[in-house]
Order: sequence, then C-alpha cells, then structure tokens
Amino acid sequence: MGCNIVVGGQYGSEGKGKVVALNAALLEDPWVVRCGGPNSGHTVSIDGHEVILRQVPAGAGHPAAVLLLSAGCVLDEDILLAELDELHIARERIVVDPRAVLINASDREAEQSRVRRIGSTGSGTGTALIRRISREPGVILADESERLKNRVCIESVAPRLHKHLDKGGDVIVEGTQGFGLSLLHGFHYPFVTSRDTTAAGFAMEVGLSPKQVDAITLVIRTFPIRVGGSSGPLKNEISWEEVQRLSDSPEPFPELTSVTRKLRRVARFDLEAVVAACKYNRPTSLAVMGLDRVDYRNRGVKSLAELTSQIVGFLRGLERETGVPVEWVGTGFSTGDAIHVSQSSQLREGRRVACEQGGNR
Repeated sequence: MGCNIVVGGQYGSEGKGKVVALNAALLEDPWVVRCGGPNSGHTVSIDGHEVILRQVPAGAGHPAAVLLLSAGCVLDEDILLAELDELHIARERIVVDPRAVLINASDREAEQSRVRRIGSTGSGTGTALIRRISREPGVILADESERLKNRVCIESVAPRLHKHLDKGGDVIVEGTQGFGLSLLHGFHYPFVTSRDTTAAGFAMEVGLSPKQVDAITLVIRTFPIRVGGSSGPLKNEISWEEVQRLSDSPEPFPELTSVTRKLRRVARFDLEAVVAACKYNRPTSLAVMGLDRVDYRNRGVKSLAELTSQIVGFLRGLERETGVPVEWVGTGFSTGDAIHVSQSSQLREGRRVACEQGGNR
C-alpha cells in the first residue's frame, strides 16, 4: 500500500473512519496518522461495539497498528485521554507530535457564536488554530502538557513517517471532514471549516511530500449530509422520510452528527460536486458508502453478485463519469458492512451476474 490518504468528497460524515479501519485490517502492521481536531468524529466497530473517535485514529481496532497524531492536529486533552482509557491503548502505541496545539476552555466558549451562525460544532478547534496562527502568548503545544507526557509518546511524527515509508512500511493518513468544507476550496464560504480538507492539505499537516503519496481514497455517500442548523447550502436537500421512501426501507433511520448529536441534514446525490472533489484531490480510488440508502435490499450484502442491478449500474456510471475505480462499497452502518472491490472489472462481472439473476438482483 505504501502511503494512502483517505479524504472525504462531500461535507463530512462520508465514512472515512470506516474506510481507514477497513484498509488497516488488510495490513499486518499499519501506521495510521490522523489530522484535524475533535470537531469531527469517526465511527468504527471495535470488539463488536460502535465507537466514536474524535482524536484517536480509526485504526485503533487493529492490535498491531501504530497510532499517530500529526503536527497539524488540534488536541482536547480530556477527549484524547478518555478515548485512550476507553480503548486501553498502551503508551507505546500512540505518538503525538510536540507541535500539535491544545484547546483550552476559552476556545470552546469563543466558538458558541459560530454554532448559531455557521453550524460550528463548538469544540474550540477553530479558535485554537487562530491562536496558534497569531503566535500570541498563551498558546500551549503538546510537548508542554504534563498530562499527555504520562500517557503518550511525544515525538515528531513526520521524521518517523519518513523512516517508516523509506523502509517500505505502510501509512494511512486519516483525513477529517470533507472537501466541500475546505476553508480554501469549499463550495460555500463562510459555511466551511477552519482548515483545508484536501488530500494535499492532509499531506502537509502530517509533513509528507506529495511524492511520498502512493494512493488517495475519496470517500463519498450516496446521500450526502451536512450538520444540523444553519450549516450552509445543501443542493437537492430532502428529508429522511424521503430517503426511506426512495430506498423502500422499513424505517427512515435518521442520522445524528457524531460530535454534537444533532439531526443531520440530507440531500440527493450530487454528481457535479463529486466530480469537482475528484479534480481537486485526484483520487486513485473511490469508496462509496450507503448503498442500502439507495435500495434497502442491499443492506448488509457481502458480495458484488448480491448487489441489486440498480446499484451496480450506479457504481459503473460513477466510475465512468469520474474516471476513478471503485475500491470499497458500504452496505450498512457497521464497519463490516462493506465489500472490497479489488478491480473495477469486478463491477462489470457483478453487473452481468445481477442481470442474469433477474430484475430484482
């Protein structure tokens, strides 16, 4: 694998944590390095339980994974330490860059106005980044935290990554949020996040050269979402009841945001936005989550041959329009509800099998 950057192609909550965990499971001893801050949560299945991780990388369920928090990270000490304790992660498995900046109580308080104005999570991430950029007195970095020193390895992440990759090791860079929320390239400023959320931005945050990146996985949803409240425009917005009707699901299964637990806004698939995300990020593969949202009969399906013909046609059309092969597809909420598509030709074979089996499949 070498170095693979996992990036969101819409407005976040596409399933990046799931894809990181799935990719990590294919490797013997992956290194998983996370970007961003606690303003986004990644949900993964660990030991049979669904866990929301806001600081610890989503590869935590892999017993041999080395977990790293990059220099570009924003850290909430309470959240990070609580996650480490909950998952019983040993000190030698978690590396925090000394340059990562810490959130304080005043950062969280300062963001309350943004919660109402632009749908911020209010985690303090943006304000901490502003203080860091301003270089004013009072900014505290990770190497100044006595609480962290007793629980994690404080060491520069980039040099470790360079050595690991030079020796042929595998690295997964876990991006956060989605391309549509990029501070620099997002669709609807000021309804964006406080940093760049492209693959190039994530490489910069962890200290990697573009020449060290071997693969980029763009994760997208069949029905994109935005956080609840005044979070900005969402093209073709619909209700969860409409999603239920379109998929013929027995229930609407509405979703809540991982951090704020607000009802997510949802919309129909926007191909134009996905094509734009592909142009900016130049992914080597796609991971398409939520096939069961299109047709409930795909819920929990484990093989391409079992997918409905409608879904296979959608995936093939997506490959054709973007020019990017599909590598992963998600068929449910759990991490294991997924299919690994090793080659795009498998989709063509899957479609042929589906057609032979009749109109329902």
